[in-house]
Amino acid sequence: MGPLEGIRVLDFTRVVAGPLATRILADQGAEVIKVEPPEGDLSRTFPPLLENEITPYFAQQNAGKLFCSFNLLHDETPQLVAELAAQCDVIVENFRPGVMAKFGLDYESLSKENPRLVYCSITGFGQTGPWANRRAYAPIGHLESGLIEYDQRKNDRPARQPSLVLGDSVTALSAATSINAMLVQVERRGFGGHLDVCMIESLVYMQEWVSTELAGGWGPTNGGFCHESPILELPNGELWGVAGSPVARFPELAEAMDRSELIEDPRFAELAARDLHKDEIISMLTDWAASFENFDDFLLALESNSPFTAAQMVSIDDLASSDWARHRELLVDTNTNLKIPARNARGVDIGTNGRVAGMGADNESVLSSVLGYSKERIASLADSKVLLFEN
Repeated sequence: MGPLEGIRVLDFTRVVAGPLATRILADQGAEVIKVEPPEGDLSRTFPPLLENEITPYFAQQNAGKLFCSFNLLHDETPQLVAELAAQCDVIVENFRPGVMAKFGLDYESLSKENPRLVYCSITGFGQTGPWANRRAYAPIGHLESGLIEYDQRKNDRPARQPSLVLGDSVTALSAATSINAMLVQVERRGFGGHLDVCMIESLVYMQEWVSTELAGGWGPTNGGFCHESPILELPNGELWGVAGSPVARFPELAEAMDRSELIEDPRFAELAARDLHKDEIISMLTDWAASFENFDDFLLALESNSPFTAAQMVSIDDLASSDWARHRELLVDTNTNLKIPARNARGVDIGTNGRVAGMGADNESVLSSVLGYSKERIASLADSKVLLFEN
């Protein structure tokens, strides 16, 4: 039994932020009923398109859920969804503000029948305010949260988008943790509420330097932030990264390299001077790293004589085939033979069962088990196109 065993979630989300949030809840034991529109979740179309018609991208964000598909534009559908909502503990949606209200499926409407309902709305800019109705995707969030400007300024390089949808992933974690917190409130106080989870706020919250920036920032180097940790390109093409600032902690690095005479060198004696000669320090560190026969010897020398540590750059494939990944059971197979991340925590029966399915695969089982609908009624709803199935 997972920690959320017995909690039922109605999931109206798509692509990443919402689906990842509800997958976390499913991994924790909740029964998550994913409701897709006639066109399905967009991520079902993300390449590569495989023979089993379940894309790896969709599988990773949606494993462990039940899959229903309803046509919300049909006159009968809102009432069906309202009946389902009355049997659920949590609703998660990531439409623009006001969309669910058009169908009478907003928090104010549904909580009248279910005051214990935890209702989570996920948007880019929030449910209220002058930007509430703007379209927002992760690249927009990265730009408007200060993330890219900070990266450009601190790394002194052209502005660029990260290769990951960090905005969506961070928002998913914000939503999942907030939902869990409100479920505790339901148990303690007997009522739920409406969670307004916003990508921009989530991105600002996770950036550890926000308060420092607002207080005026810092000088040439702080000594501990990621942008100050160099990646060394060795002559053989390997990339080794050092955690920590060689500029801020140069005296300790010089001792580790057995170059203590450089500590009093005018180029390196003071922090401001070292910042001007940063490239020389990185070149010196690279040459020292290249003098070792292998990475393990370099790491031992570095950690034995300084506060630094280091790592080799690896690919996802490299990590997946490592002894560490096998020991941690990092990945799990889905029922369609795709490998996906197994969990985001260990120790309390958290993890996915790996099941994914086509659009509408669980329409009949959900409506019969949750609402007690007969086969005849379900067949009638299918005939009238209230229920949709993947062809």
